[in-house]
Amino acid sequence: MVLLAAPSHSTKLHSLTSRFVRREQLHRSPAMANIRTAFKGIAGRRPAARAQSTSIVERLLNNTSTSTGGGGEGSDAGSDSREEDLKRALETTLGSLDSLRIIYEQRVSRWEDEMTRIAEERQRVELLLRQTLGVSLQQPPPIGPLLL
Repeated sequence: MVLLAAPSHSTKLHSLTSRFVRREQLHRSPAMANIRTAFKGIAGRRPAARAQSTSIVERLLNNTSTSTGGGGEGSDAGSDSREEDLKRALETTLGSLDSLRIIYEQRVSRWEDEMTRIAEERQRVELLLRQTLGVSLQQPPPIGPLLL
């Protein structure tokens, strides 16, 4: 078995092979090189396809520049279309910001829960140390002369 992966953030190709493939030295064969080359070609198409798609901002800028150039009788229809595009883009942006706000609130909540849990664990450990050894975490241990 062979597993190939190419992360989207990197150009590096990762492969994972089974023990049988490694034991039989199949991972060094020309057939495996062909598989890697073919997969690298497939993985290389993804960034190219992504580059062809335009972002919302680019589409808005394109729509704005094409809509403002027209005049005469069709300008009202073009203006309405542009206004609708801008409204949709604004709604999409506001929806995205709302989603980000929710994610942020969840992260803050998890962080606060974790800090509370850490403080409680610290109190329990300190109580346990005080009960068993008479030592507190708040006070550093006394440093005395070294006896050899």
